Amino acid sequence: MMRIKLNKLLRWVLLSTLILVAAHPAWTQNQPRVGAPALKLTKNKIDYEFVSFNQLFFHYQPPMDVEQPDGNVVKGSKHPMPIPKDIQALNAKKVAIKGFVIPLANSGQSIKEFLFADELVTCMFCAMLGYDQWMIGNVVDPKGFRLKDDEYEEPITIYGTLEVGPEYQNGQFTSLYRFKADGFERKKFLGIL
Repeated sequence: MMRIKLNKLLRWVLLSTLILVAAHPAWTQNQPRVGAPALKLTKNKIDYEFVSFNQLFFHYQPPMDVEQPDGNVVKGSKHPMPIPKDIQALNAKKVAIKGFVIPLANSGQSIKEFLFADELVTCMFCAMLGYDQWMIGNVVDPKGFRLKDDEYEEPITIYGTLEVGPEYQNGQFTSLYRFKADGFERKKFLGIL
């Protein structure tokens, strides 16, 4: 009888753990501990420091009203919101970050300009990410890069130069983060796919 209760308890604990991991995949990402050396990705003899969207998130609000694609207007903050020093220190740094590609400007199947987001958003009218949960990306290589249709649904790691700070065009707020992508890397299954 005791063994049956113990087995049920163990199954419940395992199932609960799996549900929590599935519900919040960021808990499973390798995040450096405070005081630990930063994780790096090396490509073409260049070190890119791993950064996560969790590190870039601070509930940013632009200092002006912004009209969303769904027509709603998000009120801006009354005073310019300061960017935390640890995030501002990443400006112009070589970093690698994991997220989802949403193509903007393509040449055939080659992606040259894209949104890069913390979460996969398939309908810009349905769910709006915070301004610090996405960035506008451009590919350094004029050929761009290619992804197959089914690869947009999986996170990839891009590496390049991060730009931090509000950007305005024609008096309109356009972005908080921009990225010049040197390249990208797909997650490989068992190191082969």
